[in-house]
Amino acid sequence: MELLHRHSVHVFAGCGGDICGVQLAGWQPRFAVEINAHRCRTLRANHRRLTMFEGPIQHLTLADYPGVPLPFFFLTFPCDHYTVAANMHHTWTGDSLYLEALREIVLRFPELVCIENVWGFRKFRRVMETFRALPLYHCSEFVVEGSDFTMQRKKRVFLLLHRQPFAFPPLDHYPRNPAGRVLRDYLEDNAAVEIPAYVYARLDGTYRDRPLIYHPDREEPVNLFTNYGRDRSLFLVEDARCPRGVRPFSVREVANLHGFEPSYQFCGPLGESYDMIVDSVMPPVARAIGLAANDYFHAIARLADVPHAQGYREVVSSRRRQEEREEALSIVQEPEPLNPHLIQQPALW
Repeated sequence: MELLHRHSVHVFAGCGGDICGVQLAGWQPRFAVEINAHRCRTLRANHRRLTMFEGPIQHLTLADYPGVPLPFFFLTFPCDHYTVAANMHHTWTGDSLYLEALREIVLRFPELVCIENVWGFRKFRRVMETFRALPLYHCSEFVVEGSDFTMQRKKRVFLLLHRQPFAFPPLDHYPRNPAGRVLRDYLEDNAAVEIPAYVYARLDGTYRDRPLIYHPDREEPVNLFTNYGRDRSLFLVEDARCPRGVRPFSVREVANLHGFEPSYQFCGPLGESYDMIVDSVMPPVARAIGLAANDYFHAIARLADVPHAQGYREVVSSRRRQEEREEALSIVQEPEPLNPHLIQQPALW
């Protein structure tokens, strides 16, 4: 079938990596939900026609959605407590935000839903079972390595929930256009990067872990710069123009490695800018998801029927009825007469 308008919804939208990607595949992102103020500013700066809900998803109601068909949902609930690294800090506990994502699915029943999270997400059997066994949906599962699309290592799990049967191909089946083959292709020519003192301290062995220093001619993918917003000393790149011959990666370079367009703006303090990029869905991967969504909608004859609520009726107790009756009678009772001695006639001239 041909969709008249290919509108998409993006919940936990972050700075918009998934939005950029599906746009490249021909989708029209229509509605986004995000709580972080800096990421909301970033979305508004780059996607001016997008309807935004800024605030906790717990405050989102059906009335907040645009009144247009929304057949494709992209859900990327936070991954902090699903990462394997969280196990080192005894915070590998998951969280309940997946239930908020589930609520939006079962109340809207979109034709296609994409759920993205970290590799460690698969270890949470109860969470995975929720989506794999969700009634009225087929589930196709992908494990995607970001380095198949750019030079950025970023292993992620994608679940595609689809109302009708369809055999999706692997995402690397779709055309990919990496920005370059060596790290230098992703670097700025004249990067203006502040080098904090703790970078030199790490170089001098003050901290336990030594920095990982990359050469610009490197051809192998680079590690994901987790926590780069707080500590930019663990991953450095050689640069002869700098005092010690190395420097941190710039915000634009991290964005380039993720596959953002050079014109994309990131709004907020330096640390927030790094974090929002590292947390985002890589746009080239989201583009592949968008192309897979196109194939799905081209293959089906029509949209699946959407289940509807069967009506709402409040059952009022006898006590409640009596209280309401007494309240109504008190309103219609004859008012007490006015005391003429307490009434003052205002002057008329």
